[in-house]
Amino acid sequence: MIGKIRELAKRWIAEGKTDAIFGLKEENGHVAPNLFIKKSELERLVISPNYSLCYTLRPKNSNIFSLLERKYPNLKIGVVVRGCNERALFELAKRDQVDLERIEILGIACTKEEALECRCPKPYPQNLLVGERVEGVTNDDNVEALLKKTLPERLAFWNHEFSKCIKCYGCRNVCPMCFCQDCRMEKEQWVKTGVLPPEDPIFHFIRFYHISERCIECGECEKACPVDIPLLTISKLLRRDIKELFDYEAGLDVKQESPLLTTLDETLIKRGE
Repeated sequence: MIGKIRELAKRWIAEGKTDAIFGLKEENGHVAPNLFIKKSELERLVISPNYSLCYTLRPKNSNIFSLLERKYPNLKIGVVVRGCNERALFELAKRDQVDLERIEILGIACTKEEALECRCPKPYPQNLLVGERVEGVTNDDNVEALLKKTLPERLAFWNHEFSKCIKCYGCRNVCPMCFCQDCRMEKEQWVKTGVLPPEDPIFHFIRFYHISERCIECGECEKACPVDIPLLTISKLLRRDIKELFDYEAGLDVKQESPLLTTLDETLIKRGE
């Protein structure tokens, strides 16, 4: 598959369809996102489900694609994307974080094994150019097991999981939908400084509420969590509720407006009031 991707990427640059290709580059045994300008550089283009292309770059608090478009205002960029990456781009475009007119999607399919590992319901992009569609994971064992518990059992389960949180901000930092310039999760009024685990646990409640209608179920938050909190299970439950309540699924249609407008920009509520 990688040979086909490299050849297609080279053709896009040679024919002027794109000025550059954004994808993963392997160098000295390390893999990282890279903007390929020359065709010769594309021999180092690789694919891996373990590295995300859509993320927010801290401390600038801007999505990587926003930064690329600002730095290279006249560049047409081809992007090697999986299904989750494409869903992220659609949601970012809805919120004026990226200009899809300046992005050409080179969609690749995930394998069945990759889909199972990520518990992905749609392991391929709409603009699929390389690879074969495989069925996604429709029934998640972790979600099903949780839903079989009683409400007190679920509460005990989440109290235990959230008690492990060390407030490292890994889940927020890796999330492609967390791009607020001024993150309220760092404000004393919302999450007390120096308190571990975060009380209530309001840290996770606020974060998942804030991205509830834009979560693309990529699972990057769970992968980043150093204490193995099952954050993807929360993502799946959120998407299920948004679907049932509003018949809306984030990342499927760039023209479909979000049913919710969530913000923490209003006057902060003081504790005890």
